[in-house]
Amino acid sequence: MKAFTFIPAICLLLSSTVVYASPASALVNAIAKFVSKEAAETGAKSISKEVGSEVVERVSVRLVQEGGEKAVTEAAELASKHGPDVIRALDNAPGTTQILKSLDELPVDEVGEAAARLASGSRGKQLAKATDGFGVDALQAELKHPGAGLEYVTTWGKEGGTLCRSLTFDEAILLGKHLDDIAKLPPAQKHQLLELIESSPKEFFAWLGRFIEANPGKTIGSATLLAVVLPNSDRILGGDEVVFDSEGNPVVVSKKGLLSNPVDTLTESATDGVSWLFKGIAIVIVSALAIYAAIKLWYVWRRESRHA
Repeated sequence: MKAFTFIPAICLLLSSTVVYASPASALVNAIAKFVSKEAAETGAKSISKEVGSEVVERVSVRLVQEGGEKAVTEAAELASKHGPDVIRALDNAPGTTQILKSLDELPVDEVGEAAARLASGSRGKQLAKATDGFGVDALQAELKHPGAGLEYVTTWGKEGGTLCRSLTFDEAILLGKHLDDIAKLPPAQKHQLLELIESSPKEFFAWLGRFIEANPGKTIGSATLLAVVLPNSDRILGGDEVVFDSEGNPVVVSKKGLLSNPVDTLTESATDGVSWLFKGIAIVIVSALAIYAAIKLWYVWRRESRHA
């Protein structure tokens, strides 16, 4: 019964030209349209969708200032289809233009959830800020992996959002635990790490799982660690491991029993053999020259002795 008493209240707001200017009336009309439908379908649940008059007024003013009548119309259309969370999302954002654009770019069945996340308190403000900066990629990442997607975008921008959407839930959470530290890395290292993950995700996450298991409490978001990992990525993704010496410095070691190790050993042996061969040849040549010089000197000495 309460749900239906809310509809006349909305109508009263619509008729109040003193409280609402035209833009606000458009938004209230959109909310009324949504609430009317919701009231018929879900009863008392529609009450939780109410938006305060101050919020509507504030958002309508910003829409006019930032996007004009077109922005008001777009917001009203979205609100009529997906509910008052659209208005709350706009109120939570640093700017309305990019939020409207990003919501419009989402599949229709994702807009409501995206608006709800944008409207959700401080986390919603962070997501709105990321969306304002990186567009729909931020929303798509957070929708794919709620609670983790935003951190990927914050760390790597649009590329982070793309990476996040390509990961499984377990992979996103596993790497996500290190994102706070990764975000503090020098830009070059951060980008190289992203490229490494994108180029060989299966091998990278296999190594990451082993690394975390063997080194609890360690983070891959360490400039010192990555200074060793990145130049040796082929070895590491091929099965070699990173360990820490007695002073806590990371080093790459070959994993015993891997096929690559005998090959490496043979290669090293062959290289050593060639090196010793050249050294031997050099010694022979030098010795021959020394003997030749000695013989020449002996002949010169002998000839000089006869003339004397």
